[in-house]
Amino acid sequence: MKHNWIPDRSHAGAWLSMLLLVLLLAGCAATSILPRQYNEPAQVRSYKLSLVTTPGQTEDSLLIVQPEAGGASRWIQTNALGAPLARLSLRDGQWTTDGFAPPNPRARQLFEAIIAAQIPQAQWPAAYPGVDIRETADSAGAIYTFSRQGQTLWSLQPPPAHGASGTTSAAAAIGITLPDRSQWNLTPLPARP
Repeated sequence: MKHNWIPDRSHAGAWLSMLLLVLLLAGCAATSILPRQYNEPAQVRSYKLSLVTTPGQTEDSLLIVQPEAGGASRWIQTNALGAPLARLSLRDGQWTTDGFAPPNPRARQLFEAIIAAQIPQAQWPAAYPGVDIRETADSAGAIYTFSRQGQTLWSLQPPPAHGASGTTSAAAAIGITLPDRSQWNLTPLPARP
């Protein structure tokens, strides 16, 4: 009877195939969905993020997007007490964990949806050439669902246009829904001098 943790050589091909499959799937899961061209913000941007927990109730957090040297940016999400929920850096189209915060794939996906929300709607097809963007509507207005290869990435619900000019308020909330069905409201906060 063998008490050896090393697999039998007759099964080495199967083990190698399984290892390669796991690595391939891990690589697909970590793929970022960023626009073809993304310009990092020139100044610090602040947002109120509200996770809708039940109808009418939210858990609020603060998101700071800070420009860094070399065209990078730091994305820091904190709870109401200032404790970090997510700290990621975006450099050359790649996300990395910033500091000692644990990896947070949901935050990365949320931040990518926020980037899409900052791009004018008319530019989405050119910015996301491999992504299908489908428009639907509900009683609150238009919903734009971004998907790739049949997998939903996120949905955006811009605020409805106000007035005869069709413009929206700068502080109006943008609705974001992630594939895990979490619903977020993103509200830009005024810049401080």
